[in-house]
Order: sequence, then C-alpha cells, then structure tokens
Amino acid sequence: MRMRFYNNPVLSSELKIRMRGWKTALGIISYLGVMVFIAFLYYITFIQSSLDWNRSVNANQQAGISIYTMLAVLQFILILLVTPAQTAGSISSEREKQTLDLLLCTQLSSFGIIIGKLLSSMSHMLLLIVSSLPLFSIIFLFGGVTPGDMIMLFSFYIITAIAVGSIGIFFSTIFKRTVTATVVTYLTMFALGLISIILSAYLMNIYYLHGGSASYVPFPLYINPAAGLANILQNQISGGSGGILGLGTGYQTSFWIYNSITMLVIAGLLVLISIIRINPVNRLFSWKKNS
Repeated sequence: MRMRFYNNPVLSSELKIRMRGWKTALGIISYLGVMVFIAFLYYITFIQSSLDWNRSVNANQQAGISIYTMLAVLQFILILLVTPAQTAGSISSEREKQTLDLLLCTQLSSFGIIIGKLLSSMSHMLLLIVSSLPLFSIIFLFGGVTPGDMIMLFSFYIITAIAVGSIGIFFSTIFKRTVTATVVTYLTMFALGLISIILSAYLMNIYYLHGGSASYVPFPLYINPAAGLANILQNQISGGSGGILGLGTGYQTSFWIYNSITMLVIAGLLVLISIIRINPVNRLFSWKKNS
C-alpha cells in the first residue's frame, strides 16, 4: 500500500510544529514589518527627490512602478536570505538530535522524508510570500502594474524559493551540523551568483568582439535567479525594450521562463541526490515500504 501525498507524516509533523508556536506569527510580522518600513522610507524619499512631483496620472504611475520595483527586489533578497535558514537544517538537525536513524527505520521512504522536509520548509516560505500580497496590492492605487504582472512575479518567487530550498536540503544531507550546512548554502549561492555574472560578462565580451548581435544571452545567466527577476521587471516596466541586462528583444522577453525551467531542473537533480544520500538502499521512490 502506498502512502498518499497529503498523508506524508513528515510533512504533517513539521507543519504542526512550525504552525503551533508563536515563532511563525512573529516571523511573519517581522518579515512584513521590514518590508513596510523600507517601502515607507523609499516612498518618502521618492516624493522628496521628485522635483516635478504633482498629482497627475503619469506621476502617480511613476511612483507606483518605482515602489513596485523596490518591493520586488526587496522581497527577492529576503527570499534568498530566509529560505536557506528554513531548509539547510532539515536533515542535519535530525542528525544532531540523533533521530535520523529512527526516521529511516520507519516505513517512510527516503523520497517521502526529503519531499516532506522540503514541502514543509516551502510551505513556511510560501506563507511569507502570500502574506506580502496586501502590501503589493497597494501599488494598484497608483497604477502602472497589472494583476498579471503580480502573478508572474510571485510565481517566479515560488520557483526561486524551491531552487534555493533544494540547495539547502542538499547540503543538509552532506554535513552533520546545521551551522555548517547553512553557511555552505549561503556561500554556494553567493559563489554561483558571482561566478555566473563574471562568466556571462566574459562570454558576452568575446561574442561582441567577434561581431555578434546584442540578443546573445550566455548560458551561465540561466542559473542566476537575479537575471530572471531583472528580465521580469524589464518586461513589465519597459515592455521588454532595452534596459536591464540587455534581455529585451525577441525570444529573450521570455528569458525568465527558461531561467525558471533551468532552476527547476537543477532543483530536481539536487533533490534526487539528496534522496540517494540520505539512505542509499533500495527503497527510494515509494512513499511507504511494502508491508
């Protein structure tokens, strides 16, 4: 008999532990508090620095788009900072508490354990993302941003959280201590982001020197979620013309889709390796062992 997806005991247990305590509510309040505080300061600064500020529709739209861009980047940074802390200790914490062997002795498979840990962490991150929707909806009062733009942005947030979470899960299966797994996860994210930008700049420079067109996008950018976010904001703000990273013409207006697919593929591979590493025996992909 196979265990149904929504009856995963690891997921159910983790959700109960995470949602019953006061830390979850405090985390949401702190998360939104930071965003509201920075958004308010940015709004005041924007008004004071706008010499041609008036009550016209164009001025309001300019303010709305500017605040929307700032909030989009801010939430993206917070996702990159919060997600590893949620996932990097998923397996290593079980080792530290000496409960991993007991968990492996249950009827739950390695697949069920890893997926349950990942989904429980993602559910918390998803809660933070969804809780920020009312803050983003204020932008509709200014204009310049559509609900479709918001759906596209938040979909990319979820994909990014899954990709980053898979990195944390992967290192959590490698290192025995949560602190080590967390630090290595952050360092890996920073290194991948920096290396992808350096390699892309180098490849683009070579391409242009040989008379290439401006539509060239180096492959290293496809693993960088910041490039996908830049492409989304460019398409929404400038209609996909010019601007950020030069990803604005032809098929590159949908660069963020290819970026998302690449990240999901990498996330799937990392999860697969994590499943194998946690218990490299026969029972990998069934939710529950045969009775």
